[in-house]
Amino acid sequence: MIFARKNSTPKKAQDDTKIPSIFDLEQKPWFMDLLRLSNDELIRIYSTITNDYEFAKNAWYIPLGDDKRCPIMIAKGHKTPCTLEAMAEFEDIARTLEEQYRRFIDAWDFGYVTKSDIKDAILAIFQLRTIEIVE
Repeated sequence: MIFARKNSTPKKAQDDTKIPSIFDLEQKPWFMDLLRLSNDELIRIYSTITNDYEFAKNAWYIPLGDDKRCPIMIAKGHKTPCTLEAMAEFEDIARTLEEQYRRFIDAWDFGYVTKSDIKDAILAIFQLRTIEIVE
């Protein structure tokens, strides 16, 4: 996957790829939380989605065992803890992120947003930021 600046106009690119409009996405509270993520963080989520990773839901405080991370934890680069000490740190970080990204996390946990919605929203953000994904 290659990320590059794009030279086409936002309208032409939107028509070519059927990305939802920013206006439509801005009506969704969870989208505003995604806008706060950096390009690198969005790329982490996008790459994870395209690799068929199953994001965890309601996994903020029970992370030991399988890889149980929500999209925000992946965006921020946090790994699943493998010790009790690391789990305590993970829980503290999770609480902080949950406060900062509550709209997105609630939408994800309650099924109001899907992986497809997230992928489309990330593509729309990249379009807004004039970044093109070439696969």
